[in-house]
Amino acid sequence: MSKCIGCGILKQNKDQNKPGYVIKPENEYCLRCFKIKNYNELINQEINAEQFILKLKTLIQNDKPKDIEFFYIIDIFDLEGSRVKEIEEAIKRYPVTIVVNKIDLLPKAVKLAKIRRYITDLFAKSAIYDANIILNTSFKNNFTNSLLNKIKKTKTKKYFIGSSNVGKSSIINSLLRTNNLIPQIVESKYFNTTLDFIQIKLSSDDIIFDTPGIARSNSAANLLDKEDWKYIYFNKEVAQNTFQLKPFNSIFYAGIAWVDFEWESDEINSFHFFNNKEIKLHRTNTKNAFDYYTRNKENIVPYNLDNNFVKREFIFNEKDINKEFEISISGLGWFNFKVKNPMKVTINIPTSNVEVETTLRKPLV
Repeated sequence: MSKCIGCGILKQNKDQNKPGYVIKPENEYCLRCFKIKNYNELINQEINAEQFILKLKTLIQNDKPKDIEFFYIIDIFDLEGSRVKEIEEAIKRYPVTIVVNKIDLLPKAVKLAKIRRYITDLFAKSAIYDANIILNTSFKNNFTNSLLNKIKKTKTKKYFIGSSNVGKSSIINSLLRTNNLIPQIVESKYFNTTLDFIQIKLSSDDIIFDTPGIARSNSAANLLDKEDWKYIYFNKEVAQNTFQLKPFNSIFYAGIAWVDFEWESDEINSFHFFNNKEIKLHRTNTKNAFDYYTRNKENIVPYNLDNNFVKREFIFNEKDINKEFEISISGLGWFNFKVKNPMKVTINIPTSNVEVETTLRKPLV
């Protein structure tokens, strides 16, 4: 196929989520450029981290570090899974602003100051430990205005980067709306030949670059067909569910994965789950868990997998009693609890070729 006349990327009609996608081979513009040209709308497309770094180095090789700024978008619902350590290492020489997106979907009782402290601690040992932090949502003007004011403070080239489905394109679209520039996006954009990085002028002095999303290889989304991603990515306020569990109880995330809880006493423990509202949680006895999965997997969230499982175990001993912990499962949310007695928590993920990130951390909520 030929190249898109907008961004210069080689056209393809195999995968809508990859750069260069066209519905028909004869289309002059790829879908991403077509959406910008005709609907003033940016869409998510993704590449892997290695490709991204290569394209980025090619694009900025003639620029000085002081002339470039990065806005690194992460997803509050998948803090570990939406980070890309290779990218953080690649941009550490430049000014970086970490934009924590979708915070409006957290429970309303969560204080913004607590989120900011949490993110500061999370990045304390990263390559970009001294980055600025902005909390954001694309749906409230006061947050968009804060981000826009940050952009206008300097005259650098500003690259918006992040994993796929963190809301990067939604952020840029909201910036354009807030800056009253939607009618001008087509005539003010500049495409970089052979690179699927799109340059947009917010004003004569303010230039931003939209970039493809970096593929998330560690998310539960990779277990599902794309039409079932509504179960993974959050676009509504997180659901909160509390379970009073007995020893050897299990909680299912629909038919996607399940968690076993084991301890020796008869004591009942409380576990608080935060997950996508589309996912129905179900409690059963651990001894019945595999049979429940076998009976229900195709009726709840269908996907094509064999019955191989990855198990991730978390052991809590006497030293952990009365401490609070949280376990996140990339793409599915998280649950938190206080340890009352020694116990084991096991995440069961039905896959043989997808490494879903599971992280033990201090509670976010």
